[in-house]
Amino acid sequence: MESARFVDLDTWADAVFGCPVETIHAWRNVMVEKNIVLDNVVSNAVTKFMNAGEFGKHEDELYAPFCEMANRVLQKAHEIIPDLPAYPVPDLRFCRNAPVYIGACSQGDASRSPDIVLVSETTLRDLKSRKKYTKTKGQKYPTTGIDWSDLFSIWEMKSFNAWNLKDYMARLRLDWDTKLTRRRSEAHASTSDDLYRGPDPAQMYRVVGPLSEPGPEDNPLKRDYPDFNSADNTRPPKRLRMLPPESVPLVLETEGEFLASKKLPVPEAYEDQMATYALEMLSSTHGTRLHFFQCLVMGDIVEFWYSDASGIVRSHQISWIREFEKFAALLVAMACCDHSRFGMVIPNLSPPAEDFNPSLPPASLTGYSTTMKHPTLGIDVKVTLGREIFTQYSLIGRKTCVYDAATEPPISDEPLVIKMSLQSVCRTPEQDLLALAEGFPVSEHLPKVYMWTDRATEWRLSDGVRGRMFKRNDEDKEYEERCQRFIIFKKYKQLETVLSPQNMDHVFNQLLDCLHDLHRQLHMLHRDVSLSNLMYEMRDGLVWLILNDFDLAVVIKKDGPPRGSTGRHRTGTLPFMAVDLIEDPTMPHYLRHDLESVFFVALWCTVKLPSGGKYGKIRSKSLMAWEQDGLDIILKTKREFYSGGDGFTNIVPTLIPTTPEFSPYESWLAEFWEVLHSGYQARKAYRKEVGRIQRMRRRCRTTDEAELDLKFDAETYDGNITYTKIKAALELCKEALVEDVPDFVP
Repeated sequence: MESARFVDLDTWADAVFGCPVETIHAWRNVMVEKNIVLDNVVSNAVTKFMNAGEFGKHEDELYAPFCEMANRVLQKAHEIIPDLPAYPVPDLRFCRNAPVYIGACSQGDASRSPDIVLVSETTLRDLKSRKKYTKTKGQKYPTTGIDWSDLFSIWEMKSFNAWNLKDYMARLRLDWDTKLTRRRSEAHASTSDDLYRGPDPAQMYRVVGPLSEPGPEDNPLKRDYPDFNSADNTRPPKRLRMLPPESVPLVLETEGEFLASKKLPVPEAYEDQMATYALEMLSSTHGTRLHFFQCLVMGDIVEFWYSDASGIVRSHQISWIREFEKFAALLVAMACCDHSRFGMVIPNLSPPAEDFNPSLPPASLTGYSTTMKHPTLGIDVKVTLGREIFTQYSLIGRKTCVYDAATEPPISDEPLVIKMSLQSVCRTPEQDLLALAEGFPVSEHLPKVYMWTDRATEWRLSDGVRGRMFKRNDEDKEYEERCQRFIIFKKYKQLETVLSPQNMDHVFNQLLDCLHDLHRQLHMLHRDVSLSNLMYEMRDGLVWLILNDFDLAVVIKKDGPPRGSTGRHRTGTLPFMAVDLIEDPTMPHYLRHDLESVFFVALWCTVKLPSGGKYGKIRSKSLMAWEQDGLDIILKTKREFYSGGDGFTNIVPTLIPTTPEFSPYESWLAEFWEVLHSGYQARKAYRKEVGRIQRMRRRCRTTDEAELDLKFDAETYDGNITYTKIKAALELCKEALVEDVPDFVP
């Protein structure tokens, strides 16, 4: 959330909805002119919403009236706005979803229940033919059969919440009733001069009885705005008093002044919830979403969110009750979005001709196709996507998606896969890095590439919403430019499906050798060693490791300095990332970081993978924190892991108990841990000595800025963390493993 950007609402709507500001203002004027607020369905729904919100504790009572209002606006717009085109998805509807769960997430243990969803009526009718109610262990409510890929948008509803709620609701009712009164009186005498006018200056109400004496510039109305950060729920509300019209100053702001003067703080829990929904929509939709937008409704305050591979962009807030006509125009602009505006059109992929309904979101990319040029034959090859294999579970990143692939004409007798991703343009392409390894022995452990294409000329991230959004905000260009990349690989299998106590030592020694040879032969660092990037194939009856995914790999110049991350985000997979890189993602990346990741992958396997390779229950709270919690928690638990001085074998029984199948590997892990621990202890001693010398200098009040006369090898932590030491340490355990593990593979 720290990387989220804010833009004004007009810019946000222009970029995301593709609706110019002038059009939205014109529609707003029509809404005012045609008195949409006087529509019985609209006015009754808004009244019900405020009646439910006045109690502050019944959030679920807000859903139905809000959906009723929004659906009526979409219906009424075609009656009152001239030349309004037909909606690309004609049967879009706002529907209550909570408390039931949306279908399966990419992470099997995650359950999400958005309050209001925007779906097609066709989808709702099709639910009868689906598995209607399912319930997984631990879920309080079943799912309805709706999948994440069925959703066009999510609207999260939060009730009014403030210590002065009663007074705030009275004021909100006053503003709404004033709007209705004005519209009724102007129904037969509306002029263009009235279109942007706020509440009548001759208001008969104002807030009196302040909690404290206001200053000369203190508007009492600004102090009665809801404060989510206030912990004081005991203060009495202000009183609402009727005054003679001639004695009332202009204290109620116009609509524009209201937006300019107020910004409702969004609690961190709300931000996390919205980010979670964006994560699921971009990760649990099988690669069918390029971007996604949603909305946070806090009482009468609305904030729009846009999410893509480079992060989140949030709009400035608007009061949908006080500025109802503009909000209604925004709803119409959203309904005018086609599939590309909803992020459902993947560039350079053609949908299947048969059984394709352009009104419904695609359930997956199965059946989609693209054309690629063969690098040696020079012919065009049609690639058709088959079954989904993998989708990256992340909010910000490459959005990697892997499907089975079939080619016409056939280019290989071996099974193939297509890897689709949005890659940073500042990094060396994966296919170029793999080509460097050709002719070296290490290439035997690298994936085989058949075809590739970078679609940088056809599509870039800045060509879409990002480019339109920041063209008007030139000072805000923090997003990372990305292009589309397709690569055809030989199909391999996930290592976790075959990993066992019999072959673990054999496999991880291959991994250590591979990383060392990459560094020694090619001066290359992988920089993303994780369980999902470890594949295998069988050779001579043995498991042969394949190190996959070189998207983040770099080549280091022989005489140049170590290279840090060239992207704007951390490099690696958090549960397996070295402690140094979590502390400082900009620091140079060394081979020891990849070796440390190997240890965390091995530890992860012994805790989560029983024999047979199927996932078991998570047995360690620490590993659960590494997988699900934020950076601060991950860093804290990993620091504690290395700070222990009693030895690894005393940590295992309480902190990270291995599964029974992998219990013989506790000593193997302990030897690996001792090597890493010695390095971090050397770093600790070095920093302690540096601090001591600096304190001595301050005491002596010396102005000597010369470098400390201390030498420390950051690449190997003074020679403590090296490939040679790790291999030697693991070799000590081999004899015990041969005795304790039946059918051990040496």
